[in-house]
Amino acid sequence: MTNSKTVSVIIPVYRVDGSYLRECIDSVIHQTLSDIEIILVDDGSPEDNAAILDEYAAADGRIIVIRQDNRGASAARNAGLSACTGEYVTFVDADDYIDPECLRTVYEKAKEDDLDLLLWGTYKVYPDRKILYSPYVANIPLLDAGQKEQLQLKTMAGDLPVYEYPCSRYGSGSCCSKLYRRTLLESNDLKYPEGIVRAEDVNFNIRVFEVADRIGYINKHMYYYRQLADSATYRYRDGGIKVFTDALDKLHEFLVSAGKSEYFMQVFYMRCMFLYLESMEMDYCNPGNPKPFAVRMSQMKSVLDEEPYREAFDRLSYRYLTFAKKIPLFLIRRRWIVLLTLFFGAYRKISSQA
Repeated sequence: MTNSKTVSVIIPVYRVDGSYLRECIDSVIHQTLSDIEIILVDDGSPEDNAAILDEYAAADGRIIVIRQDNRGASAARNAGLSACTGEYVTFVDADDYIDPECLRTVYEKAKEDDLDLLLWGTYKVYPDRKILYSPYVANIPLLDAGQKEQLQLKTMAGDLPVYEYPCSRYGSGSCCSKLYRRTLLESNDLKYPEGIVRAEDVNFNIRVFEVADRIGYINKHMYYYRQLADSATYRYRDGGIKVFTDALDKLHEFLVSAGKSEYFMQVFYMRCMFLYLESMEMDYCNPGNPKPFAVRMSQMKSVLDEEPYREAFDRLSYRYLTFAKKIPLFLIRRRWIVLLTLFFGAYRKISSQA
């Protein structure tokens, strides 16, 4: 191992199954690229998780443990960014893992092409299968201006008619499976927006993409994104859609300040609809929600008179939506919320089996 730090790996840790946490850390310490630093951010995790972090730190001098009271994933990642010293930095979630050749492959490619940012392929890992989930289907040594714009659009919404080969229909909002030049983040004061519970990656990455001059993609699938029904993404929280509203307000702020086009605003309106539907599924219609059905439907309807949803559902054009996505917009505009929940439940069941 050399004295230089090529890549800093930041792993926020809160509440995660101990076996998953060990698999995650093992996948990083056993990389074929050895001159790395591993920053484990203990975000107020339970004692058993904290003990695992101490165990690994005692055994491997490349590991740094940062401890803080629970402040959320954004604050944990920011703590890691403030402490890291690597030429490049990447993030791994504590219940995910990476291929042994991952860091060597992406670091060497980023150095070879002098990249500010490199993206690579992902697997979604289910108990019984793995599914490719990547923003592109072929290598892109250096994104041109049009591809960079499309990357920003893909960060907000996955499947759009503007995309051209080699784009896939999948989005690219996650901070994982990305390698960032550390000085790019530092010189532009790019940090995660704290206080946002969901979709914080989108707000971070769309700003990174705006200032990064040299972005590439390598079509190798080396990040394994574990799909857990009890993860933070799927867990019911009281407060419904507010967690998405906070993120959307930040995103709208960026689009306006950057002077983005009307098409960007249309995609933002799509994002509003997608998050409204996701909140319907994960919050208002979640089996863990104890409120009476009529109360939940009334709350969903009242959201439609609040910003940014009122503007989004008034201005979103049908022309950019597939037929299946036109239906929820039609139902929303007529305030047929019960029908919307029935349609969307059936739609998700059919699409998951496709």
